[in-house]
Amino acid sequence: MAELRKFPDGFLWGTASAAHQVEGGCHNCDWWRFEQQGGIVTGDSADPACDHYRRFRADFRLFRKLKHNAHRLSIEWSRVEPAPGEFDKRQVRHYRTVLAELREQGMSPMVTLHHFTSPTWFADRGGWAAAGAPDGWLPFVERMADELGDLVDFWCTINEPNIYAHNGWLVGEFPPGRKGDLRGMYRVLANMREAHERAYRALKKRRPDTPVGLAHHKWLMLPADPGRRRDVWAAAFAQTAMDRWPVSATRLENVVQASGDYVGLNHYTGSLIAFDPFRPQDQFVRRLNPPGLPETDMGWAVEPGWLRRSLEQLKALGKPVYVTENGMATTDDSHRQRFLREVLEQVWLAIEEGVDVRGYFHWTAMDNFEWAKGYSMKFGLIGVDLKSQERTAKPSAALFARIAAANALVE
Repeated sequence: MAELRKFPDGFLWGTASAAHQVEGGCHNCDWWRFEQQGGIVTGDSADPACDHYRRFRADFRLFRKLKHNAHRLSIEWSRVEPAPGEFDKRQVRHYRTVLAELREQGMSPMVTLHHFTSPTWFADRGGWAAAGAPDGWLPFVERMADELGDLVDFWCTINEPNIYAHNGWLVGEFPPGRKGDLRGMYRVLANMREAHERAYRALKKRRPDTPVGLAHHKWLMLPADPGRRRDVWAAAFAQTAMDRWPVSATRLENVVQASGDYVGLNHYTGSLIAFDPFRPQDQFVRRLNPPGLPETDMGWAVEPGWLRRSLEQLKALGKPVYVTENGMATTDDSHRQRFLREVLEQVWLAIEEGVDVRGYFHWTAMDNFEWAKGYSMKFGLIGVDLKSQERTAKPSAALFARIAAANALVE
Protein backbone atom coordinates (compact mmCIF):
# COMPACT_ATOMS: atom_id res chain seq x y z
CA MET A 1 0.00 0.00 0.00
CA ALA A 2 1.31 3.44 -0.93
CA GLU A 3 2.23 5.68 1.98
CA LEU A 4 -0.45 8.27 2.74
CA ARG A 5 0.82 11.71 1.77
CA LYS A 6 -0.49 13.79 4.63
CA PHE A 7 -0.55 17.57 4.96
CA PRO A 8 0.41 19.25 8.25
CA ASP A 9 -2.12 19.25 11.08
CA GLY A 10 -4.29 22.35 10.96
CA PHE A 11 -3.79 22.83 7.22
CA LEU A 12 -6.40 25.18 5.75
CA TRP A 13 -8.54 23.96 2.85
CA GLY A 14 -10.84 26.46 1.23
CA THR A 15 -11.65 28.72 -1.66
CA ALA A 16 -11.13 32.40 -2.39
CA SER A 17 -13.56 35.00 -3.73
CA ALA A 18 -13.94 38.73 -4.27
CA ALA A 19 -17.10 40.57 -3.23
CA HIS A 20 -17.83 42.23 -6.59
CA GLN A 21 -17.52 38.93 -8.42
CA VAL A 22 -20.11 37.07 -6.37
CA GLU A 23 -22.33 39.44 -4.37
CA GLY A 24 -24.38 41.33 -6.95
CA GLY A 25 -25.95 44.73 -6.39
CA CYS A 26 -22.71 46.66 -5.96
CA HIS A 27 -23.36 49.91 -7.88
CA ASN A 28 -21.13 52.39 -6.08
CA CYS A 29 -17.73 51.18 -7.25
CA ASP A 30 -15.44 51.88 -10.17
CA TRP A 31 -16.04 48.44 -11.68
CA TRP A 32 -19.79 49.06 -11.95
CA ARG A 33 -19.11 52.30 -13.78
CA PHE A 34 -16.54 50.55 -15.97
CA GLU A 35 -19.23 48.02 -16.84
CA GLN A 36 -21.71 50.74 -17.76
CA GLN A 37 -19.05 52.25 -20.03
CA GLY A 38 -18.65 49.00 -21.97
CA GLY A 39 -15.56 47.69 -20.22
CA ILE A 40 -16.83 44.09 -20.03
CA VAL A 41 -15.88 42.38 -23.30
CA THR A 42 -18.77 39.88 -23.09
CA GLY A 43 -21.38 42.52 -22.27
CA ASP A 44 -22.18 40.69 -19.02
CA SER A 45 -23.22 42.42 -15.81
CA ALA A 46 -21.96 41.91 -12.26
CA ASP A 47 -25.52 42.25 -11.00
CA PRO A 48 -26.77 39.85 -9.72
CA ALA A 49 -23.58 37.76 -10.22
CA CYS A 50 -24.05 34.78 -7.85
CA ASP A 51 -26.41 36.76 -5.60
CA HIS A 52 -24.08 35.79 -2.76
CA TYR A 53 -24.94 38.97 -0.83
CA ARG A 54 -28.35 37.40 -0.07
CA ARG A 55 -27.46 33.69 -0.36
CA PHE A 56 -24.26 33.57 1.70
CA ARG A 57 -25.75 31.35 4.42
CA ALA A 58 -26.72 28.60 1.99
CA ASP A 59 -23.42 28.99 0.15
CA PHE A 60 -21.43 28.58 3.37
CA ARG A 61 -23.47 25.49 4.26
CA LEU A 62 -22.52 24.03 0.89
CA PHE A 63 -18.85 24.88 1.46
CA ARG A 64 -19.01 23.15 4.82
CA LYS A 65 -20.62 20.10 3.23
CA LEU A 66 -17.66 20.08 0.84
CA LYS A 67 -15.29 19.93 3.84
CA HIS A 68 -13.82 23.43 3.59
CA ASN A 69 -12.37 24.66 6.86
CA ALA A 70 -11.46 28.17 5.67
CA HIS A 71 -12.65 30.80 3.22
CA ARG A 72 -10.99 33.89 1.80
CA LEU A 73 -13.40 36.74 1.01
CA SER A 74 -13.29 40.50 0.58
CA ILE A 75 -15.19 43.36 2.19
CA GLU A 76 -16.68 45.64 -0.46
CA TRP A 77 -15.25 49.04 0.45
CA SER A 78 -17.80 50.92 -1.67
CA ARG A 79 -20.70 49.43 0.32
CA VAL A 80 -19.21 50.20 3.71
CA GLU A 81 -17.97 53.73 2.93
CA PRO A 82 -20.29 55.08 0.20
CA ALA A 83 -18.98 58.63 0.70
CA PRO A 84 -15.70 59.86 2.20
CA GLY A 85 -15.78 59.38 5.95
CA GLU A 86 -19.41 58.18 5.95
CA PHE A 87 -19.73 54.57 7.10
CA ASP A 88 -22.94 52.64 6.51
CA LYS A 89 -23.79 50.86 9.77
CA ARG A 90 -26.22 48.54 7.99
CA GLN A 91 -23.47 47.28 5.69
CA VAL A 92 -21.05 46.88 8.59
CA ARG A 93 -23.70 44.75 10.34
CA HIS A 94 -24.12 42.73 7.14
CA TYR A 95 -20.44 41.84 7.01
CA ARG A 96 -20.43 41.02 10.73
CA THR A 97 -23.27 38.61 10.03
CA VAL A 98 -21.37 37.12 7.09
CA LEU A 99 -18.22 36.53 9.14
CA ALA A 100 -20.16 35.18 12.11
CA GLU A 101 -21.98 32.73 9.82
CA LEU A 102 -18.70 31.64 8.27
CA ARG A 103 -17.30 30.89 11.72
CA GLU A 104 -20.52 29.15 12.74
CA GLN A 105 -20.09 26.86 9.75
CA GLY A 106 -16.61 25.94 10.97
CA MET A 107 -14.51 27.99 8.54
CA SER A 108 -11.67 30.38 9.33
CA PRO A 109 -12.16 33.77 7.63
CA MET A 110 -9.30 35.36 5.72
CA VAL A 111 -10.50 38.89 4.93
CA THR A 112 -9.15 40.92 2.01
CA LEU A 113 -9.53 44.69 2.31
CA HIS A 114 -8.88 45.66 -1.29
CA HIS A 115 -9.67 43.20 -4.07
CA PHE A 116 -9.64 45.33 -7.23
CA THR A 117 -12.69 47.53 -6.47
CA SER A 118 -12.77 51.09 -5.11
CA PRO A 119 -15.66 53.48 -4.38
CA THR A 120 -16.51 55.86 -7.19
CA TRP A 121 -15.70 58.84 -4.94
CA PHE A 122 -12.18 57.48 -4.52
CA ALA A 123 -11.83 56.85 -8.27
CA ASP A 124 -13.05 60.40 -8.99
CA ARG A 125 -10.15 61.74 -6.93
CA GLY A 126 -7.71 59.91 -9.20
CA GLY A 127 -7.88 56.53 -7.49
CA TRP A 128 -4.69 54.75 -6.54
CA ALA A 129 -2.60 56.89 -8.89
CA ALA A 130 -3.44 60.10 -7.02
CA ALA A 131 -1.27 61.81 -4.44
CA GLY A 132 -2.48 60.91 -0.96
CA ALA A 133 -4.35 57.79 -2.10
CA PRO A 134 -3.39 55.81 1.03
CA ASP A 135 -4.99 58.56 3.17
CA GLY A 136 -8.30 57.83 1.46
CA TRP A 137 -8.16 54.09 2.16
CA LEU A 138 -6.78 53.96 5.70
CA PRO A 139 -9.97 55.13 7.48
CA PHE A 140 -11.79 52.15 5.95
CA VAL A 141 -9.05 49.79 7.09
CA GLU A 142 -9.14 51.15 10.63
CA ARG A 143 -12.92 51.02 10.82
CA MET A 144 -12.98 47.40 9.61
CA ALA A 145 -10.39 46.47 12.22
CA ASP A 146 -12.50 48.07 14.93
CA GLU A 147 -15.86 46.74 13.74
CA LEU A 148 -14.96 43.27 12.42
CA GLY A 149 -11.58 42.40 13.92
CA ASP A 150 -12.91 40.02 16.54
CA LEU A 151 -14.33 37.80 13.78
CA VAL A 152 -11.28 37.77 11.49
CA ASP A 153 -8.61 35.04 11.64
CA PHE A 154 -6.34 36.53 8.93
CA TRP A 155 -6.14 39.94 7.29
CA CYS A 156 -5.06 40.26 3.66
CA THR A 157 -4.53 43.95 2.98
CA ILE A 158 -4.33 44.13 -0.83
CA ASN A 159 -4.88 41.57 -3.56
CA GLU A 160 -2.36 41.45 -6.42
CA PRO A 161 -1.14 45.05 -6.53
CA ASN A 162 1.03 44.21 -9.54
CA ILE A 163 -1.89 42.84 -11.60
CA TYR A 164 -4.18 45.68 -10.52
CA ALA A 165 -1.69 48.37 -11.58
CA HIS A 166 -0.69 46.59 -14.81
CA ASN A 167 -4.25 45.90 -15.97
CA GLY A 168 -5.63 49.32 -15.05
CA TRP A 169 -2.86 51.61 -16.26
CA LEU A 170 -0.80 49.67 -18.79
CA VAL A 171 -3.21 47.47 -20.79
CA GLY A 172 -6.58 49.05 -19.96
CA GLU A 173 -8.48 45.88 -19.01
CA PHE A 174 -9.36 47.20 -15.53
CA PRO A 175 -10.66 50.62 -14.53
CA PRO A 176 -9.65 53.34 -15.17
CA GLY A 177 -8.91 51.70 -18.53
CA ARG A 178 -5.67 53.53 -19.24
CA LYS A 179 -3.17 52.14 -21.75
CA GLY A 180 0.57 52.62 -21.84
CA ASP A 181 0.65 54.80 -18.71
CA LEU A 182 3.85 53.38 -17.23
CA ARG A 183 4.32 56.37 -14.95
CA GLY A 184 0.76 55.98 -13.65
CA MET A 185 1.33 52.28 -13.04
CA TYR A 186 4.35 53.00 -10.86
CA ARG A 187 2.46 55.69 -8.94
CA VAL A 188 -0.21 53.08 -8.19
CA LEU A 189 2.38 50.57 -7.00
CA ALA A 190 4.13 53.16 -4.84
CA ASN A 191 0.84 54.21 -3.24
CA MET A 192 -0.22 50.61 -2.66
CA ARG A 193 3.09 49.83 -1.02
CA GLU A 194 2.67 52.76 1.37
CA ALA A 195 -0.97 51.79 1.94
CA HIS A 196 -0.05 48.20 2.79
CA GLU A 197 2.66 49.24 5.24
CA ARG A 198 0.36 51.67 7.01
CA ALA A 199 -2.48 49.16 7.03
CA TYR A 200 -0.19 46.52 8.51
CA ARG A 201 0.73 48.82 11.38
CA ALA A 202 -2.88 49.88 11.98
CA LEU A 203 -4.19 46.31 12.00
CA LYS A 204 -1.43 45.04 14.30
CA LYS A 205 -2.01 47.93 16.70
CA ARG A 206 -5.67 47.00 17.04
CA ARG A 207 -5.37 43.19 16.83
CA PRO A 208 -1.75 42.22 17.59
CA ASP A 209 -2.46 38.47 17.48
CA THR A 210 -4.20 38.42 14.09
CA PRO A 211 -1.82 37.60 11.21
CA VAL A 212 -1.61 40.24 8.47
CA GLY A 213 -0.23 39.83 4.95
CA LEU A 214 -1.04 40.53 1.32
CA ALA A 215 -1.66 38.38 -1.76
CA HIS A 216 1.05 38.59 -4.42
CA HIS A 217 0.49 37.27 -7.94
CA LYS A 218 3.49 35.20 -9.05
CA TRP A 219 3.57 34.83 -12.84
CA LEU A 220 6.78 32.99 -13.67
CA MET A 221 8.87 34.52 -16.45
CA LEU A 222 11.28 32.07 -18.08
CA PRO A 223 13.76 32.74 -20.91
CA ALA A 224 12.50 31.35 -24.21
CA ASP A 225 16.07 30.30 -25.01
CA PRO A 226 18.20 29.93 -21.85
CA GLY A 227 21.28 29.96 -24.05
CA ARG A 228 20.41 33.34 -25.59
CA ARG A 229 21.67 36.18 -23.41
CA ARG A 230 19.01 38.63 -24.60
CA ASP A 231 16.20 36.22 -23.66
CA VAL A 232 17.72 35.70 -20.22
CA TRP A 233 17.90 39.47 -19.78
CA ALA A 234 14.33 39.96 -21.05
CA ALA A 235 12.97 37.29 -18.68
CA ALA A 236 14.78 38.84 -15.71
CA PHE A 237 13.43 42.28 -16.67
CA ALA A 238 9.87 40.93 -16.98
CA GLN A 239 10.11 39.10 -13.64
CA THR A 240 11.37 42.26 -11.94
CA ALA A 241 8.49 44.25 -13.40
CA MET A 242 6.06 41.62 -12.12
CA ASP A 243 7.47 41.12 -8.63
CA ARG A 244 8.79 44.48 -7.45
CA TRP A 245 7.35 47.81 -6.40
CA PRO A 246 8.94 51.19 -5.70
CA VAL A 247 10.43 51.84 -2.29
CA SER A 248 12.02 55.14 -3.29
CA ALA A 249 12.92 57.02 -6.44
CA THR A 250 15.99 54.83 -6.87
CA ARG A 251 15.11 51.45 -5.34
CA LEU A 252 12.66 48.62 -5.99
CA GLU A 253 11.74 45.93 -3.47
CA ASN A 254 10.22 42.50 -3.96
CA VAL A 255 6.55 42.58 -3.00
CA VAL A 256 6.92 39.47 -0.82
CA GLN A 257 9.44 41.38 1.34
CA ALA A 258 6.68 43.74 2.47
CA SER A 259 5.76 43.78 6.15
CA GLY A 260 3.69 40.72 6.92
CA ASP A 261 3.20 37.79 9.26
CA TYR A 262 2.70 35.44 6.32
CA VAL A 263 3.12 35.42 2.54
CA GLY A 264 0.01 35.07 0.39
CA LEU A 265 0.82 33.53 -3.00
CA ASN A 266 -1.50 33.72 -5.99
CA HIS A 267 -0.19 31.58 -8.83
CA TYR A 268 -1.76 30.40 -12.07
CA THR A 269 0.81 30.17 -14.84
CA GLY A 270 4.08 31.26 -16.40
CA SER A 271 5.42 32.37 -19.77
CA LEU A 272 8.45 32.07 -21.97
CA ILE A 273 10.02 35.48 -22.56
CA ALA A 274 11.90 36.39 -25.71
CA PHE A 275 13.73 39.60 -26.51
CA ASP A 276 12.09 41.18 -29.55
CA PRO A 277 13.64 44.39 -30.95
CA PHE A 278 10.48 45.06 -32.97
CA ARG A 279 8.18 45.44 -29.90
CA PRO A 280 9.19 48.75 -28.28
CA GLN A 281 5.61 49.21 -27.01
CA ASP A 282 6.14 46.10 -24.83
CA GLN A 283 9.62 47.13 -23.67
CA PHE A 284 11.10 44.78 -26.34
CA VAL A 285 9.63 41.71 -24.65
CA ARG A 286 7.51 39.02 -26.30
CA ARG A 287 5.58 36.58 -24.12
CA LEU A 288 4.55 33.10 -25.28
CA ASN A 289 3.41 29.76 -23.88
CA PRO A 290 5.83 26.83 -23.82
CA PRO A 291 5.03 24.52 -26.74
CA GLY A 292 3.30 21.28 -25.87
CA LEU A 293 1.74 22.38 -22.59
CA PRO A 294 -2.05 22.36 -22.23
CA GLU A 295 -3.78 25.73 -21.93
CA THR A 296 -6.75 26.97 -19.93
CA ASP A 297 -9.68 28.84 -21.42
CA MET A 298 -7.82 32.02 -20.42
CA GLY A 299 -5.03 30.96 -22.77
CA TRP A 300 -2.68 30.31 -19.84
CA ALA A 301 -0.19 27.45 -19.92
CA VAL A 302 -0.77 24.68 -17.36
CA GLU A 303 2.31 23.41 -15.54
CA PRO A 304 1.59 22.34 -11.92
CA GLY A 305 5.32 22.20 -11.13
CA TRP A 306 5.50 25.96 -11.48
CA LEU A 307 3.56 26.35 -8.22
CA ARG A 308 6.16 24.25 -6.40
CA ARG A 309 8.92 26.36 -7.95
CA SER A 310 7.18 29.54 -6.81
CA LEU A 311 6.76 28.18 -3.28
CA GLU A 312 10.39 27.16 -3.06
CA GLN A 313 11.43 30.73 -3.89
CA LEU A 314 9.68 31.85 -0.70
CA LYS A 315 11.40 29.40 1.64
CA ALA A 316 14.27 31.75 2.47
CA LEU A 317 11.86 34.36 3.87
CA GLY A 318 11.17 32.10 6.82
CA LYS A 319 7.49 33.00 6.94
CA PRO A 320 4.34 30.89 6.80
CA VAL A 321 2.95 30.70 3.27
CA TYR A 322 -0.68 30.40 2.17
CA VAL A 323 -1.60 29.69 -1.43
CA THR A 324 -4.24 32.40 -1.52
CA GLU A 325 -5.30 31.67 -5.12
CA ASN A 326 -4.70 28.84 -7.58
CA GLY A 327 -6.94 27.24 -10.17
CA MET A 328 -7.81 27.02 -13.84
CA ALA A 329 -10.53 28.28 -16.18
CA THR A 330 -12.12 25.37 -18.03
CA THR A 331 -15.54 24.07 -18.99
CA ASP A 332 -14.16 20.51 -18.91
CA ASP A 333 -14.18 19.54 -15.25
CA SER A 334 -12.07 16.43 -15.90
CA HIS A 335 -9.21 18.84 -16.66
CA ARG A 336 -9.77 20.57 -13.31
CA GLN A 337 -9.77 17.25 -11.47
CA ARG A 338 -6.48 16.22 -13.04
CA PHE A 339 -5.05 19.66 -12.31
CA LEU A 340 -6.07 19.49 -8.64
CA ARG A 341 -4.41 16.12 -8.15
CA GLU A 342 -1.21 17.30 -9.81
CA VAL A 343 -0.95 20.75 -8.31
CA LEU A 344 -1.72 19.61 -4.76
CA GLU A 345 0.98 16.99 -5.10
CA GLN A 346 3.37 19.85 -5.91
CA VAL A 347 2.24 21.70 -2.77
CA TRP A 348 2.86 18.53 -0.73
CA LEU A 349 6.33 18.14 -2.25
CA ALA A 350 7.16 21.77 -1.42
CA ILE A 351 6.16 21.12 2.19
CA GLU A 352 8.33 17.97 2.24
CA GLU A 353 11.22 20.15 1.08
CA GLY A 354 10.78 22.51 4.00
CA VAL A 355 8.48 25.27 2.73
CA ASP A 356 6.12 26.26 5.55
CA VAL A 357 2.89 26.07 3.54
CA ARG A 358 -0.12 26.19 5.85
CA GLY A 359 -3.12 26.46 3.55
CA TYR A 360 -4.49 26.26 0.02
CA PHE A 361 -7.35 28.46 -1.21
CA HIS A 362 -8.63 27.31 -4.58
CA TRP A 363 -9.82 29.96 -7.01
CA THR A 364 -12.74 29.78 -6.79
CA ALA A 365 -15.79 28.28 -5.07
CA MET A 366 -18.45 29.22 -7.64
CA ASP A 367 -18.30 30.13 -11.30
CA ASN A 368 -18.65 33.90 -11.12
CA PHE A 369 -18.09 37.28 -12.76
CA GLU A 370 -14.51 37.10 -14.03
CA TRP A 371 -13.91 40.85 -14.27
CA ALA A 372 -13.64 42.11 -17.87
CA LYS A 373 -14.33 38.61 -19.21
CA GLY A 374 -17.74 38.39 -17.57
CA TYR A 375 -19.13 34.90 -17.09
CA SER A 376 -17.17 33.37 -19.96
CA MET A 377 -14.46 31.93 -17.70
CA LYS A 378 -15.36 29.02 -15.41
CA PHE A 379 -12.97 28.75 -12.47
CA GLY A 380 -15.42 27.31 -9.92
CA LEU A 381 -15.70 24.01 -8.12
CA ILE A 382 -19.43 24.77 -8.13
CA GLY A 383 -21.51 25.66 -11.17
CA VAL A 384 -24.13 28.41 -10.95
CA ASP A 385 -27.23 28.73 -13.12
CA LEU A 386 -27.41 32.50 -13.50
CA LYS A 387 -31.19 32.45 -14.12
CA SER A 388 -32.28 30.20 -11.26
CA GLN A 389 -29.17 30.74 -9.08
CA GLU A 390 -29.10 26.98 -8.52
CA ARG A 391 -25.73 25.69 -7.33
CA THR A 392 -24.32 22.37 -8.61
CA ALA A 393 -21.16 20.93 -7.11
CA LYS A 394 -18.89 19.59 -9.85
CA PRO A 395 -16.90 16.34 -9.57
CA SER A 396 -13.84 18.49 -8.85
CA ALA A 397 -15.63 19.80 -5.76
CA ALA A 398 -16.10 16.23 -4.55
CA LEU A 399 -12.43 15.46 -5.18
CA PHE A 400 -11.37 18.58 -3.28
CA ALA A 401 -13.70 17.55 -0.43
CA ARG A 402 -12.11 14.10 -0.18
CA ILE A 403 -8.62 15.60 -0.05
CA ALA A 404 -9.66 18.19 2.53
CA ALA A 405 -11.45 15.61 4.70
CA ALA A 406 -8.42 13.30 4.67
CA ASN A 407 -5.96 16.21 4.92
CA ALA A 408 -3.99 14.12 2.48
CA LEU A 409 -3.65 13.31 -1.19
CA VAL A 410 -6.18 10.64 -2.16
CA GLU A 411 -6.53 8.43 -5.20
